[in-house]
Amino acid sequence: MTIEQRTALRDHKPGALEAFFEAFFDPLYQYILRMVGRSHLAEDLTQDVFMQIHKSFDRYDPQRNLKPWVYTIATNRVRDFWRSRRNQQSGKEEELGDTLGRERLPDDRPGPAHVLDSKEMGGAVDAAIEALPETLRTTFVLRFHEGLSFVEIAKIVGRNEVAVRKRYSRALEELRTSLAHLDPMGQGFRVEGAE
Repeated sequence: MTIEQRTALRDHKPGALEAFFEAFFDPLYQYILRMVGRSHLAEDLTQDVFMQIHKSFDRYDPQRNLKPWVYTIATNRVRDFWRSRRNQQSGKEEELGDTLGRERLPDDRPGPAHVLDSKEMGGAVDAAIEALPETLRTTFVLRFHEGLSFVEIAKIVGRNEVAVRKRYSRALEELRTSLAHLDPMGQGFRVEGAE
């Protein structure tokens, strides 16, 4: 976005707000969904994030890049969620059988075996990402899925670039270890874009 567009956002211009929403809703929802793993929670948290962003626009400096600012707000909201009692309560709900969005039932429709294998591997990868500690998962998702630079991620999570690079490397190593059982040839998993 240009400085003029970002200034229009800060000034709450209707067209600018609509363009912002269109540009950021889907990526933010997907980011939050990857972080919490449940669609109903991701929907609620995404709505909370957009409300917070809307309230914060008057403090936004249009000279700054918008994407890291937005993802900082989203990351902080997800952190708050994990720390809240709501997380503890939703964990209890899940123990009672509420696994919406987490179940990975095999596809019983006829089709090639590689399609089923692909779905199972996708489920295993999703589960491995969800199992990462929050700090590693945040760094991994912001880098791998959202395409943010290490400098941008460092600003979002409040660490220096070296620490963020180390977290990303640790996340990749934990994912390789977690997914090793899916690599019968022992060739190791490669993540495109990994340093």
